[in-house]
Amino acid sequence: MVMKYLRNRVETSKIEQAERTNLPDWVSDRNASAKAWRCTEELKLEKQLYIKRHNSQTDFLVKKNYQIKGAEVARAVGMNRTVLMNTSTYAERFRQYLADVNGELEEEKNARLKRAENPTAGGVQRSRKQDLVDRIKKDEETIAELEQRICEGFDEIFDKLPLPVKKKLGIS
Repeated sequence: MVMKYLRNRVETSKIEQAERTNLPDWVSDRNASAKAWRCTEELKLEKQLYIKRHNSQTDFLVKKNYQIKGAEVARAVGMNRTVLMNTSTYAERFRQYLADVNGELEEEKNARLKRAENPTAGGVQRSRKQDLVDRIKKDEETIAELEQRICEGFDEIFDKLPLPVKKKLGIS
């Protein structure tokens, strides 16, 4: 029992130490910047998951589904938005970090929509209606052209048939 506790404590301290080494230089445990940074990272993962699960343009009409706002982070951390975004010593760097994160999320969203617009697999079910209509028109034109060629070929064949065969077939 005590050994489990100690092992868990060592593991959590290793995780915290690794996290501290990955922190940006503006993040500090002495103020709320560390909480805000961690919260932003968690929200980023949630937003990435939303982007991964949705692929329609209408799914992204509301920005709060795929973008992180300063008020959302401040509410989660439990502080005032103006303090977090404007008056604190780390506010400018946090705003820049938040803008970078939102830029990444926007790029992921656009890439996801681009992939969804031009599906590589899935067949007819994943194709757009206009693509299917165009494909059918093209196929109908090809069929008409092939039928025309076949008819011309038959006319040549019938012309080359000897007269007794034509009489047997009832052509002449």
